[in-house]
Amino acid sequence: MSDKFIDTYNYIVETYAKELEQNRKTLLKSIIICLVLFAIAFAVFLVLKIKFDIHSKAGYYLLGILFIPAAFYYVYKYKKYNNLYLENYKSKVIKNFVETNSGLTYNQSSEKSLMSSYLQAGFLDKEFNNFVSDDYIYGNIKNSEKLAICNFALQNVTKKGEFKNVVYEGIFSETEINKYLDEEVRINKNSKLLKASNRVEMDSNEFEKYFDVYTNSNILAMEILTHDVMEELVNFYIDYKIKFEIIIKSNHIYVRFDTGAMFEPNILRESNNMNTLWVYYSIINFVINLTTKINKILNDTEI
Repeated sequence: MSDKFIDTYNYIVETYAKELEQNRKTLLKSIIICLVLFAIAFAVFLVLKIKFDIHSKAGYYLLGILFIPAAFYYVYKYKKYNNLYLENYKSKVIKNFVETNSGLTYNQSSEKSLMSSYLQAGFLDKEFNNFVSDDYIYGNIKNSEKLAICNFALQNVTKKGEFKNVVYEGIFSETEINKYLDEEVRINKNSKLLKASNRVEMDSNEFEKYFDVYTNSNILAMEILTHDVMEELVNFYIDYKIKFEIIIKSNHIYVRFDTGAMFEPNILRESNNMNTLWVYYSIINFVINLTTKINKILNDTEI
């Protein structure tokens, strides 16, 4: 772990850890109380049902009445403590951590334009009809390239807007590069299901063990994927075991990481869990380093 990361981590611990741990423990306590109230209500229902031989609709009405105290506690106490912990975690841990380490800006809510950017990238997705995102990280990096990162989910919902299922959930990033490309390059984790005639074999056995490259321009792929870039991709995957896909097209680099929900607190761990924050740091750093290297390559070549 870098000195910069450790310095920021220590600052977060010294400044916010005590308050956040109190929030987390209060939330845990509210969850336990909520579960106990529901358990008591259900136990009383079973006793009454057996004793008075309650059947049919009367049993459901009784169960509903017994659940009222637990439901009130859930709405007015648990949700309050959960929202408080979530707000404090994101505004004090994630915001400080992101902005101090990367020089980027963090907003808990996201940017609507990210959906258009995601669709423009053209990832090969299963059918979905809803795009949701939050945890918007944005700004300019080393050579003034614009960068945007968000936590996102692809969902299916009914016509009434009711949730059905999640198709994909992870991190999406979009970065502008300094040169417009006529062809695109796709870098995917190896998959036996994905077959295409435009697959390009790279001159690195280690890289080929983990990734497949697809493009209509072999020269472009060879120019962009230098040994240095391929090594960066391999090392990131080996270190974190996070699947990711990269699409380089027009004047953008699009990356999505198969992480599930990110930048969310885990109430079973301390809010300042070092390993969790290190993964967040590494993903942001990976996107910045990758963009910087590819931009340098494009600027130095006649592509």
